[in-house]
Amino acid sequence: MCGIAGVIDKKRATDSRRRERVVRNMLRLMKHRGFDAHGIKSTDNVSIGHTRLSILDLSRRGDQPFSDENLNSALSFNGELYNHDRLRKKYLDDIRINSNSDTATLFELLKKFPIESVLKKIHGMFAFSFLNNKSSNLVLAIDRFSIKPLYYVNTPEYFAWASEIKAFSALPKHKFQLNKKVIGEYLIFRHVSGPETLFKNIHKLQAGEYLTYNLVNKTIKVKKYYKLQKSRCHQDFLENILSSSVKAHLMGDIIAGVQLSGGVDSSLVALFAQKFSKKKLHTFSIGLNDKKWNEFHYSDFIANKLGTNHHKIIFSKKDFVRLLPRIIYHLDVPITHPNTVPMYILAKEARKCTKVLLTGEGADEVFCGYNRYFQKNEKDKGLIYSNAFSSPQDVAKIFKGHISVVNRKKIVRGLNGLKREDKMSFYDIYTYLPHVLLRQDKAGMAANIENRVPFLYTSVVEMGFNSKTKVGRFGGKTQIKELALKYLPKDLVLRRKCGFGLPISEWLRDKDGLLSHLSNLTKSKVIKEFFDVNAIKQLIEEHLVEEVDNSPILFTLISLSMWHDTFIN
Repeated sequence: MCGIAGVIDKKRATDSRRRERVVRNMLRLMKHRGFDAHGIKSTDNVSIGHTRLSILDLSRRGDQPFSDENLNSALSFNGELYNHDRLRKKYLDDIRINSNSDTATLFELLKKFPIESVLKKIHGMFAFSFLNNKSSNLVLAIDRFSIKPLYYVNTPEYFAWASEIKAFSALPKHKFQLNKKVIGEYLIFRHVSGPETLFKNIHKLQAGEYLTYNLVNKTIKVKKYYKLQKSRCHQDFLENILSSSVKAHLMGDIIAGVQLSGGVDSSLVALFAQKFSKKKLHTFSIGLNDKKWNEFHYSDFIANKLGTNHHKIIFSKKDFVRLLPRIIYHLDVPITHPNTVPMYILAKEARKCTKVLLTGEGADEVFCGYNRYFQKNEKDKGLIYSNAFSSPQDVAKIFKGHISVVNRKKIVRGLNGLKREDKMSFYDIYTYLPHVLLRQDKAGMAANIENRVPFLYTSVVEMGFNSKTKVGRFGGKTQIKELALKYLPKDLVLRRKCGFGLPISEWLRDKDGLLSHLSNLTKSKVIKEFFDVNAIKQLIEEHLVEEVDNSPILFTLISLSMWHDTFIN
């Protein structure tokens, strides 16, 4: 929905005008997150900024940051609170509120209740900063499953935060540096778990966390307010919970669309969305002009069955190569999934019709949809590397540094007593899902589109995680498939899961594809500094003669090199 940013001048070395100029430049670097309005509020040594994509209450009354008259409180909010109407009626009925936006609801709740009380009441996807001068605290918080990102940096001179890392380049004297200690983890998983990022001294809030910065003693405290747990109290039918979630995710003053892959998850989302929509939905699917690399047959069928305004988008190898550097810039991190590029192309096309897209993301992690859930990983080590893109052995052959997976080990140690599929689901939700959601947020917002994920509504996740039938007669996602069979044909629901793949292996050998990036790989500064160049040359040679498919690790290295050239070099 938006972008948020802010700065605290710890040494009070600048006036509000200069500080606001910094925040304005931070917002400028994130302007793609919201063209509809922007604003900055300052008090004492703090400046808070916001750039808006208006979806709920399209009037100026919804512009941010929100603040009271004497600036005792100020809020900059990114996301959606799907239960804000109920909360307003229950807790704020005696307060006159000028805006019908969820931001206005959150602002009044934060003024009335302690932060943890509010965080336990609200449901949705969000990242926000709330300044409370009465308690001398600034609070940063994100939602329960890290659907919306939020980063922060803390130096002797300033504390700053933003929805995107690139915004920190507007800070005085700030220089991006590579976080060397996490390179090994990135190479294996294409993502850094926990609070660390690939940038030195830049941290991210994790799922279900909030941070408190005390303006007086300049201390930071990070606390978890939500963690997924096993429970026996979630016995409701999936259809009731999922359909309610989809209905809630249609909230807004515009007509939403659906990212329709043709798979069972997005098909169910589209089905319920059209059921509750007052008008014909727009649905969007994308693929290469090659039956091996698209699922148009299935997405066309669903769109025709539901009667949606369907948009079928074809992209090319040329489009992928051209857009790859731009997408890495927008992600702030190297590309994890190559399909992030077509996801951006789809969002650009969808933006012509809507500002909001619903997706089926999250269902695989919550309801055990990946093939790895059915491979034997009884030992902790097998679980730790279950969602890896490259093996630690292959990485060790080329990487000259130390490989650390401390945060991942810590998560796994806390899973004793759970069944294997529950362990893997929990592990994926807190290590794999965050970077899947990151690409949804950043690729969408790069096109000025908000992606929403009904499968990650709290009630759906808790019901799925605690379900005894998510793995059953249809393998993984049995509960989802049983629901889908009520409405969709058997050959669509029970077909083999294929995902949204791309012929990266072929394109790495293609002079019109990624071959030039492969050829330049060993000349890269970051590759020469941290890797065995001769070992990488051997990987390239093996791949080019089709002796071994080394595309997983080679694409990881190309993405790292391009990211390093963009942000560090």
